[in-house]
Amino acid sequence: MKSVNFQLDGMDSLEITQLEEHLFEVRLVLDGKISMQYMSKEELGQLGATFQIGNIKSYLE
Repeated sequence: MKSVNFQLDGMDSLEITQLEEHLFEVRLVLDGKISMQYMSKEELGQLGATFQIGNIKSYLE
């Protein structure tokens, strides 16, 4: 598995883990709350093309 972790402000973080060739787990930790989404490679690409990291919280909720 490949994984990348972005440390945001304070204890907040964004972690993206590749589970399979076209399946990713996206974990967002904000204010001690964890949001988790499973996304295809295409969905993750669209997310990156459309949103800045600061705006990802509203997309995943």
